[in-house]
Amino acid sequence: MRSEPGTSATGEGRSPVESPYVDLQNRLAEIPSDLRVSALPDGSIDRRYRIQTGVGGGLTTRAALATAIEDGRKSLQLVPERTEPGGQAVNLAIGAHELGAKVALCGHLDAPEMPAFPFETYSFGEPATVRVLDLEDDAVMLAEESGDVRSWGAADLEAALESPVDPLDADVVCWCNWVSFPRTTEAIRIASTHEDDTIRNGSPQIHLVDPGDLVGSDPDAISELLDALGELQDPEAVIVNANRAEIREIAAAIDADPSTSDPQAHEREDERLRDDDERLRAIRDHAGIAGVVMHAEPRAGMAVGDDHVVSVQNFRLEDPDRRIGGGDRFGSGFAVGLAAGWPVETALACGNAAAAYYLTHDRTGDAEDLRAFVRERSPSNDDGGE
Repeated sequence: MRSEPGTSATGEGRSPVESPYVDLQNRLAEIPSDLRVSALPDGSIDRRYRIQTGVGGGLTTRAALATAIEDGRKSLQLVPERTEPGGQAVNLAIGAHELGAKVALCGHLDAPEMPAFPFETYSFGEPATVRVLDLEDDAVMLAEESGDVRSWGAADLEAALESPVDPLDADVVCWCNWVSFPRTTEAIRIASTHEDDTIRNGSPQIHLVDPGDLVGSDPDAISELLDALGELQDPEAVIVNANRAEIREIAAAIDADPSTSDPQAHEREDERLRDDDERLRAIRDHAGIAGVVMHAEPRAGMAVGDDHVVSVQNFRLEDPDRRIGGGDRFGSGFAVGLAAGWPVETALACGNAAAAYYLTHDRTGDAEDLRAFVRERSPSNDDGGE
């Protein structure tokens, strides 16, 4: 990981970047060739379907599906569309590889449908099966966890650490989908005991933690995860990355939600963003970590040092080709920016661009794809930094 004078990927000693999307275009042209990103521990086979009713009928919106269920419909036909590898760690690894990072993927990869990846892999066993119901305005995912997914824990991490594919030997270690792997909390504590988990090339290694869709989780379990992150050997190199709903859930779990936090109480976006910032700062302070990121439709923001929140305007997507998967690509772009030691604003912009490109093109973009996309679609056509 590289850091530049006056800046830091974790936000300390930083100088603000006024034009993050302009800066991103320049940096995407010269991504260092030795960045190392690892991702663990999930993996899935995603089977995508459209919903058919009767002969020639179908359900194409979330409202139509909800109405069918509420009206007592007993059966629906799922028409297969395609099958593809999935899971947060898998998607993040693919995205980081496309952006030029040297990737190590330690996930649940033992399935005939799982392809041979063009980077180092270590398998923990059989992946989950996810049935994705594609709708015009959304997508619904139904996940069936394998026995290997349900039993994964610290012993599995220890085995990976003894393999040639060491997930901790990276500039950025991406811990994905805690909600499906709650023993990740214990595994993170194991990681903190490894002496080589601190310094590489004179810079602190970064742990990027995406908890997954934890809405509805036990608040005590969420609080325990934050405690584990604060217990890492260098908590100032830990960043939590989540979407708006997940950030609200984390804040509520530690009794840090603003008094005006009811999403229905605000009609103005600036008020919602102000509450978001308060949550990010509170979570960061509670855990004692380097930063907390929220990626959302209007912007991506990160609470850093000195009670400050850095934010970068997002792309406007009116009719995306995909409705899910953007968060994983945000993680890949953001992780590469962190590994390269880019300023926080530029790393957030890279995450935004990677997510928006995927959602509008139905594929993961490489560095040249993102450069062209940013040139054409940069928010407001005048950079979009806030």
